[in-house]
Amino acid sequence: MSHEHAPHDHLVEQAAHSGDPLSRWVAVFTAILAALSGLLHYEEGVLQTQALIFKNDAVLLQSKASDQWSYYQAQSSKGHLMELAAELAPQARQGFYRDQITKYEDRKKEIAAKASKLEKEVEGANQRSEAKEHPQHLFGQALAWLSVAISLAAVTSLTGSRKLFVLAGLMGGAGIGVAIFAFFHL
Repeated sequence: MSHEHAPHDHLVEQAAHSGDPLSRWVAVFTAILAALSGLLHYEEGVLQTQALIFKNDAVLLQSKASDQWSYYQAQSSKGHLMELAAELAPQARQGFYRDQITKYEDRKKEIAAKASKLEKEVEGANQRSEAKEHPQHLFGQALAWLSVAISLAAVTSLTGSRKLFVLAGLMGGAGIGVAIFAFFHL
């Protein structure tokens, strides 16, 4: 079984064996950011999955609500036919058609209540999905900052520039700050 290394792994290992203190700091910094990135990737994936599940629930519920409204429309059409039949029927049969009209009106009320309830559930599922999407986007932004910081740290290993390492630290700090902000919005 072979093990693939991330691009920065070689630089971290090389820096750890060199005598340069900056290289050692870069190695530790990169390792910490890489570990944090792994955690954030996991959390982002979990949130994305949850958001998709809630969105899928919303679509399913919307389909059920649409089915109910179609059923409502069918009952309404039948009721209108019964009204027409009552108008055209002999006096002795009109009572039957009036009873049918009442039956269809009662059914329409029940169906409309079910459809409205389903539409509220759709709204709730969409809100739950959006609530997961916001922190997921924040984790994505944090990961972007951390990736830039890791890349700058790798270049720092090659150049030995302390200014570049400070910039990498600022980028890493921004990424960590956005990640903390995202955790507070879970």
